[in-house]
Amino acid sequence: MPLEAVRQTLAQTPRIIEGLIAAAPPDALTFREADGRWHIVEVLSHMADGEITDWMPRLERILADGGRFLPFDREGGFTRYRGWTAEALVGEFGQRRRANLEKLDSFRLTAAHGSMTGIHPEFGPVTLDQLLACWATHDAAHIAQISRLLTRSFGRYVGPWRKYFSLLQEGPA
Repeated sequence: MPLEAVRQTLAQTPRIIEGLIAAAPPDALTFREADGRWHIVEVLSHMADGEITDWMPRLERILADGGRFLPFDREGGFTRYRGWTAEALVGEFGQRRRANLEKLDSFRLTAAHGSMTGIHPEFGPVTLDQLLACWATHDAAHIAQISRLLTRSFGRYVGPWRKYFSLLQEGPA
């Protein structure tokens, strides 16, 4: 995946999420598909925390020495951002993402950097290209998750039209 495509995806994500949740009622932002599944506020906490503790530290580790990544606590943002509103989290995520994109730009990465590696605690060696592709994929997956959660939250009220929505026919993803 070309670096510019990754960068454009990463730059658009905060705006896309902001647009998705802008008019969502509070109960939609905390709607759970099932016990143990994340709601939108938790997804946003996870994404904001990842901007601090996951993507950039791993990228910097690859560029510095290719050493071992620290494990990422996928639910660490739940503690860091406990009590935050969805709107505040989108703002925090956007601010941290902009700072990370500025830092990414400062590295002046070339195609040659893409094959540099770091050591993932579960997968072993991974390349910078793989990390960047994962970052963009992670964004797209959470955008889809937020959209699905909004669809299913509103879908509770559609009555007989439920049969026309495939996302309302499926169980939790």
